[in-house]
Amino acid sequence: MADYNVQNESARILVENIIADDRLGWTPEVKAAARNVKFIGDSKPFIPTPLKITESASSLSGLLGALAAAVAEERYGVKQEVTVNTDKATLFLMGILLPTIEGESFVKSKAIGDALAESDHFKMTKPIHQQLTNIYQCKDKRWFHLHGSMNATHSMRMVGVPEQDVTHKEAQAIYAEKVAQWNAEDIDRTANDEFKQAGCICNTVEEFWAHPHTKILEKEPMFSLTPHSAPKKQWPSVADTDYRPLAGIRVVDHTRAVAGPTVSKLLAVLGADVIKVSYKGIPDTSVCLLDINTGKRDVDINLKTEEGKAVLNKILAGADVFIDGYRPQSIAKLGFDAATLRKINPSLIYVRENCYGWVGPLSYRTGWQQIADCFAGLSWMQGEFLGLNEPVVPLLPNSDYQTGIIGAAAIVQALQKRAHNDITFDIDISIVQYNIWYYRLGQYTPDQGKAILARNPSFEARHYDEMGSMFAKMVAAVTESRPGLLQTPEFYTKMSGKNWNEDREISILGAPFELSKSKVDYLTPSGPRGWSNNNIEWN
Repeated sequence: MADYNVQNESARILVENIIADDRLGWTPEVKAAARNVKFIGDSKPFIPTPLKITESASSLSGLLGALAAAVAEERYGVKQEVTVNTDKATLFLMGILLPTIEGESFVKSKAIGDALAESDHFKMTKPIHQQLTNIYQCKDKRWFHLHGSMNATHSMRMVGVPEQDVTHKEAQAIYAEKVAQWNAEDIDRTANDEFKQAGCICNTVEEFWAHPHTKILEKEPMFSLTPHSAPKKQWPSVADTDYRPLAGIRVVDHTRAVAGPTVSKLLAVLGADVIKVSYKGIPDTSVCLLDINTGKRDVDINLKTEEGKAVLNKILAGADVFIDGYRPQSIAKLGFDAATLRKINPSLIYVRENCYGWVGPLSYRTGWQQIADCFAGLSWMQGEFLGLNEPVVPLLPNSDYQTGIIGAAAIVQALQKRAHNDITFDIDISIVQYNIWYYRLGQYTPDQGKAILARNPSFEARHYDEMGSMFAKMVAAVTESRPGLLQTPEFYTKMSGKNWNEDREISILGAPFELSKSKVDYLTPSGPRGWSNNNIEWN
């Protein structure tokens, strides 16, 4: 471990694994900017996981920073340095946990809690609901990740668990007994094909690479950029003395959960005007909204009504980018397929984000970060790294956040190419697609792994640690391995809490990269769903 250096490895990954991939079509300016990204921070990894989580996040953050610098030079004539603090880039992967008010976690604010509760329609923190989304062993001794999505009712009905008030441990025992009555292939098929619910077998790494879906998806690059002929759309003319790379660009965000919203959040920090299209008639991931809605105006629109569709048409007509992160094909069923979107706005960049990817036999399935990680064998790798003979949910929503960084980078590149050519793009990103790229970066050596675990002497995790439990354990782990890191003042930025009925300012984690001249910060504080309905212009 003495010779290993996080910053050197992050720089190597950026140049050799990202910029060198000619399938991704980087311009000479971006390649040059990427080679000059500066990486700083602790030279040794500290997250107790076998894969290069810090180096992956840091290299992708460097990519986005390099793209932003190239755009700023093109638009404003400024040359500047790009810096990535690898510690901050790592914390970016747990950003939803980190907002504070006067030094205390945002969860202690009653005003924010009341506002967030609006989006939790089905009380997903109730133990019998929360513990459904967890890993359980099947009758054939394979492991299966059940998932309740934002409404546990459907999967509860599938396994035969009635509504009841129990403790978390009691709920785990109930589901363990029920899942143990199924063979893995049977529950996987029933969940996905009959009940249309996320859930998957926890594959070993060998099973993942042998899977027919992987055989197809592994041929794809980290994102797919498909060009279409369209009128050239140059960068908007703006008077921006802050040199914000995406000033004047409008993004429409039709996403939920983490990966898709992270794409638009990063575009917002670069200066884009982001309009989040929400609908209060359906649930959302409530605990995430305070952080991932930062930088966005949020409008409440029912797209199943003609009135709602007309409003979205009007928004899209003046937009540059549309990001869709709902179930595959759901937006098309509402009348907004790619062909229709281009009729509304021929130069629109259309982005799709999903779990399994957009090619292969499982591309139709819905999914989440935990599902993608279990499918890709990463949960088994995590368990074995901790000395266990069982899968463990990966420690952070890593693949969610890093898929978001990839999506933002792909969009900035598409905008740059569109400014010079009669062209626009379809962009496809997925969590499993990222996981394939992530796995190929390689693992830490046994000695390096021992050194990482030695930095985390108190850390323990098991298959029954669902994401809520794991979040708490990771905050404790980072506090132990890197005392004071979570409180590093320069990592954070302030925003108003008034949209959440909170009189005090909220401190949130800033962008995972810095530009020496362009201002990289959020123009708009976050707010609950629909907060901008009476304060927005479409044109």
